[in-house]
Amino acid sequence: MGASVRTALAGAIAVLVVATLVIALPLCDSSVAQAEAAAVLSVHPTSGGVGSVVTFGITGFRPNACGEIVFAPAGRADSGTAVGSYHEAIVPGFVGTSPAVPVRPGRYQFAVSCENSSVGSGFVTYRAPFTVTSDTVATSRFVGMATTRDGKGYWLAQAGGGIYSFGGAAFHGSLPAGPGGLGVKPAAPITGIAATPDGGGYWLVGADGGVFGFGDAAFFGSLPHQHIAPNAPIVGIVATLDGRGYWLLGADGGVFAFGDAPYCTPILVSSVGIIPEGYATGSLPEVAISADPSSVGYAEVDNVASGIIAPWSDEDCEPDTPNSNFAQFFLTVALDASISGIATSSSGAPWIVGIDGGVFTPQVIPSGSSTLVPTAPFYGSLPGLRILPKAPIVGIVATPDRHGYWLVGADGAVFALGDARFYGSAGGMNLPW
Repeated sequence: MGASVRTALAGAIAVLVVATLVIALPLCDSSVAQAEAAAVLSVHPTSGGVGSVVTFGITGFRPNACGEIVFAPAGRADSGTAVGSYHEAIVPGFVGTSPAVPVRPGRYQFAVSCENSSVGSGFVTYRAPFTVTSDTVATSRFVGMATTRDGKGYWLAQAGGGIYSFGGAAFHGSLPAGPGGLGVKPAAPITGIAATPDGGGYWLVGADGGVFGFGDAAFFGSLPHQHIAPNAPIVGIVATLDGRGYWLLGADGGVFAFGDAPYCTPILVSSVGIIPEGYATGSLPEVAISADPSSVGYAEVDNVASGIIAPWSDEDCEPDTPNSNFAQFFLTVALDASISGIATSSSGAPWIVGIDGGVFTPQVIPSGSSTLVPTAPFYGSLPGLRILPKAPIVGIVATPDRHGYWLVGADGAVFALGDARFYGSAGGMNLPW
């Protein structure tokens, strides 16, 4: 797999460059009015469980005239969660923020508001019904990946706490019953994995903030241990560079620091004033967090590819004083699928991945600057290689030298790009994820 991926790298880069600019020609006023009158929000399929992939589109409307698509309970658009303005997304496990409300089986809807130029101003909201059939995340669904210190092996983690080891990655235990297992059923689905710096262990984190350590991964605390119920599900864990602490990321942007992990608080200046990171500022859910190898900070991304790196370069995190040295990143291209993962390059600039395996290198703007810094190098993506994953891509992991990355799917499939080596996957094990 690795060889075929690298062979097609040049073609993938060409495809990416060609696809970075899309120009929509305006329609005449009469055709715009007729198109908008016949606009339809389509959803396929019209039912499915939490975590299932949904494809949708808006026919008869200018692409740049509509906003983000919101998933919400039927008739309750005010309590929804934006899933993006692209063609493919995952049915979220929660809606709303502070606190988030778990999605249960029942009637929901996708909705989008579009500018109605036929009447001169104002917006029209289009809705499409959707039925959630299950709120249960299969324990066999893969949720994350971690690599060894030398990059010659990796671990895959499942929602039920199962661990699969490949290459030189030693098995240090898992949660389910079985050889090396603890026979423990987590109170909430596992959502992330992080390895210790020496590769002698790993941590798992659950959606409730519960942390489980294996091998030499020391326990530095968890949310249930501190009697804290997060306002939104925990979506990831990342260890500090020395392995003596870790951060947990909530879907609402909340960050919880344990051990020697400092709480980085950059200043965000917006139209409503100064907002410290770590508080919900909108309905876009955070999906992933990654350690910055060039500092003591971290980068986090939401499902539409906007995010923040805190701190940027060498500034230390100050728990009591907001950091002025941070960077924000965003894409200037239209997305085809929601974002599901993030990894950081040697420069600190991020790679982000969508559920279709598309890899992007966002533009990064440091605080107080209008100058773009160099982005991360591009080593290929699945759409550029004309590879259609059988299950959503749920994460991206950088190689130790940051000259490549792995992509992992919800079915355990692994894709190696750049100098990332392929050591096996669970994608061919016919596991019901």
